[in-house]
Amino acid sequence: MKIIIVGCGRVGAELAMSVSRSGHDVTVVDQSPGTFDRLGSDFKGRTVQGFAFDRDVLERAGIEAADAFAATTSSDNANIIAAKIARDIFHVPNVVARIYNPKRREVYERLGLQTVASSTWGAQRIEQLLLHPGLADVEMIGHGEVKLIEMQVPPSWVGQPANRVIDGQASVIAVTRAGRAFVPKDGDRFQAGDLAYVSLPAELMPQLVESALQVQ
Repeated sequence: MKIIIVGCGRVGAELAMSVSRSGHDVTVVDQSPGTFDRLGSDFKGRTVQGFAFDRDVLERAGIEAADAFAATTSSDNANIIAAKIARDIFHVPNVVARIYNPKRREVYERLGLQTVASSTWGAQRIEQLLLHPGLADVEMIGHGEVKLIEMQVPPSWVGQPANRVIDGQASVIAVTRAGRAFVPKDGDRFQAGDLAYVSLPAELMPQLVESALQVQ
């Protein structure tokens, strides 16, 4: 994937290094060239100096061919403007914006923008949204040994029993269908378009991610 990240603060740099190590084509944009030092000498992506919402800067970063875009500057306004430009002008398929004021989240999501508000796990959550948009990490239980995941039901699950996820090693605690939520019972089967809330051991996440990728 070709990914553009605007903002090279702590979250932006961490995100850039992580997705770059995964083999993706990454370009980082920041108005201050000194921030690129956070990327380290082994960063294999590109850097572009300039403002996050400057159209010429974004074009130099290659936004016209981008598959995903993350706005991670220290300004909510800059992030939202940059995200809207990426989505509405350049039609980037997957756009995520970091926000500092969680009270604004509902307003921004009404605009159809994916947002991340937490600073403690911001980079990891943004990476997940960029690379696996069909899957959302809702909650960690205990010290992270168990995860609660929200995910679109992949085609391979349609028609299958809701209590047999990953060979019965995970539990589906709720399903949303046609805007209404219910707790699945014995005999209930997944339908196309279902949204499932899955509780599973953390070590089974790779299997769940593989299933989620079938949605895309």
